[in-house]
Amino acid sequence: MMNSLCRISYQTKIAPLRFYSVSAVQNAKHSCKVLVIGGGSGGCTIAAKFARRLKKGSVIVLEPSPDHYYQPLFTLVGAGVTSVAATRRSAKSVLPSNATWVKDTAQCIDAKNNVVRTAEGHEINYEYAVIGVGLQYDYDKVPGLRDALNDKASCVSTIYSPDYCEKTWNDIRNFKGGEAVFTYPDTPIKCPGAPQKIAYMADAYFDKTAIRSRVNITYNTCLPVIFGVKKYADILMEVVKKKRINVNYKTVLKEVHADKKEAVFFITDDKSKEITLPYDMLHVTPPMHTPEFLRNSPDIVDGSGFLDVDKFTLQHKKYSNIYGIGDCTNTPNSKTAAAIAKQSYVVEHNLLSTMSGKQSLDQKYNGYGACPIVTEYGKCILAEFLYDGVPRETMPINQVSTGKCKVLVVGAGAGGCSVIWRLHKKLSDKDIIVIEPSAVHYYQPLFTLIGAGIKKFPQSHKPLQSILPSKVMWLKDQVDEFDPCNNAVFTHCGLRVRYDSLVIGVGLKNDYDKIPGLSRYLKDPLVQVSTIYSPQFCTKCWCNVQRFGGGHAIFTFPKEVGKCSGAAQKIMYLAHDYWKKKKIIKNSSITYTTPKETLFGIPKYAKALTQVAESRGIAANYKLELKEVTPRNAVFIGNGGQTVILPYTFMHVTPPMSPPTCLTKCTELASKGYLEVDKHTLQHKRYSNVFGIGDCINTPSSKTAAAVANQSNVVAQNLWDSMYGKPLIAKYDGYGACPILTSYKRGIIAEFKYDGKIAETLPFDQAKERRICFYLQNNVFPYLYWNRLLKGKWNGPGTIRKMINPFAKQTREK
Repeated sequence: MMNSLCRISYQTKIAPLRFYSVSAVQNAKHSCKVLVIGGGSGGCTIAAKFARRLKKGSVIVLEPSPDHYYQPLFTLVGAGVTSVAATRRSAKSVLPSNATWVKDTAQCIDAKNNVVRTAEGHEINYEYAVIGVGLQYDYDKVPGLRDALNDKASCVSTIYSPDYCEKTWNDIRNFKGGEAVFTYPDTPIKCPGAPQKIAYMADAYFDKTAIRSRVNITYNTCLPVIFGVKKYADILMEVVKKKRINVNYKTVLKEVHADKKEAVFFITDDKSKEITLPYDMLHVTPPMHTPEFLRNSPDIVDGSGFLDVDKFTLQHKKYSNIYGIGDCTNTPNSKTAAAIAKQSYVVEHNLLSTMSGKQSLDQKYNGYGACPIVTEYGKCILAEFLYDGVPRETMPINQVSTGKCKVLVVGAGAGGCSVIWRLHKKLSDKDIIVIEPSAVHYYQPLFTLIGAGIKKFPQSHKPLQSILPSKVMWLKDQVDEFDPCNNAVFTHCGLRVRYDSLVIGVGLKNDYDKIPGLSRYLKDPLVQVSTIYSPQFCTKCWCNVQRFGGGHAIFTFPKEVGKCSGAAQKIMYLAHDYWKKKKIIKNSSITYTTPKETLFGIPKYAKALTQVAESRGIAANYKLELKEVTPRNAVFIGNGGQTVILPYTFMHVTPPMSPPTCLTKCTELASKGYLEVDKHTLQHKRYSNVFGIGDCINTPSSKTAAAVANQSNVVAQNLWDSMYGKPLIAKYDGYGACPILTSYKRGIIAEFKYDGKIAETLPFDQAKERRICFYLQNNVFPYLYWNRLLKGKWNGPGTIRKMINPFAKQTREK
């Protein structure tokens, strides 16, 4: 029975068919494994891929046109560089011979029953469908436009159609001077760079024929900017300025009066406001919409009539056996021919996964698109970008973009710097590239002492340039995407950096926004909320400690694994000692909240810290996680789901933390967001030329600065051996250390390895509060960090331990 979604009556007339399979027979009903709707660039590519994989006759292509056009060439036709004939091939010549071509138009789709009905009344049953029907021109949306395009004397043209692009060239070469107007509509369009491209080519031709001084060129666009990617928008603004082209933003063509040679425009901010411009030549980029087939099938489209697909997998959001490709999908990327290559790869592999019954789709489309914007005859700006307008450039511009480095280090924290110095001794300067966006390097363990007034903020940081080896190439940029399959990374500025070996040490970021209110009140100087886990807020912590006049002080610890877990308690004990000296502790109560069941992950030190907290009257609340912050209250959730609201007059928050997005979104490298490495060799489990260091790796060890010393030695040795095919001998034993100050004079030093094994260096019980802990934290460790660890000269205290504590007596609990 005819599907109710179709707007035409069902007919039994047999449609004209084109078969390349000699075994195929003509009839009004067809069945196939894969139905490709649309024979444009996306449809042809997908049809070719699956025709090779499946048996003959398994793929049907539904396409009405006998011709296939390379549409990006239409701009050059309009500029007189080539002809329409050069852009055209017969559909028969580009479609795969193993596929069946049904020369007809899709009318509607019954996605629930896997049936497509055509304009000629036929039915095609499919198992899987790929829809790539492109966009159509909505000439009638602009009254007068269609008639003007068909009038040879109207001086109105468009390069977007093979019917009219040669007319554009005739208008340009016959132009003698006056007003030349170019437009951009208020709908999604294919190849968004083309409207500018033809304007620039016209300018170049007018300049070449010595009439440019008599021409006024205007470019009217619906957009608030000249191009959607800022990097290229800035460049193109220089182009239009140099060419003296007038640009009007948020200005849309409404009507064309060819008899008066006038174009009427409206302003998007106020559609009642109209502007009438006279023209001697008018180039129109027509409004566009999806074909009637999609608009007749509301079950598979969004509110604007575009195929509703997941922007990464390109699978339909409702029907898992339908995929989309090209301009007809609602992916928020630029609709360019260049996008098809990446999209077709994603669709091919994800559809194969769907066919095999897999639930997870591994291939992701990143929004890649490209616009080669010709600015003159012989010159071009190649704009390449991903989702969200992130530049992604391919062309080799300099050493960085050609990827001529043996070792790429991403992240110049403690781990990255230490590895760089170690490898710098073995490789030449040009063999190492480091990518790091920050110009400042921080010694983060000092933030606690700043928050307690022991150290000044300037003592916590140095210029990164002063820390790195002088001739190592530092790229002040951040990585947006890892591409380990191709040994490359892509940066925020659009550069592609290639490597032979990669070291990832990107650390952790503070996820303030996971706790509603936290970010806002950290930035509010009048609210007593602070944290020592950021250079931005550690000085506020000291101000808040001094300003505290008594009441309830809360210190929190998050559920997620973070860096330097001992610091959350360290600042609490220091604040307690300060308030004790100021004689306000009697008027105060201190609460420490943690989602954990103990104060520390190692039983020996947990017992010692519990005694410290109890001796100071600090209440430890376990199994409580901070969920919201208000100016006076902290909202917690217990393990059982109960809500606990605690008022405060002072609060220190240890924020949730996670690796940067560039790592968490790379499923090839990360597991649960963290770099997946062997816990002993620190080599990636799948990519042998990738190593990890520091807080961003998934080793079951404490994330402390002390761990980096041993890790950097292991990474440097194993990376060097891997470069020459040698076995990886160096092993990381999980060593970490937490010096936890319990007052302005004393503290304990927790040292341990994998599985919580105690690894104390000093020949006495380090779980007892001692003055030497404060001395080491305040004087020795900063010196070791700046002068030994960062320079790759400190492997940790293992050698010292063997000398002064050979029998490890402290491993026995007292």
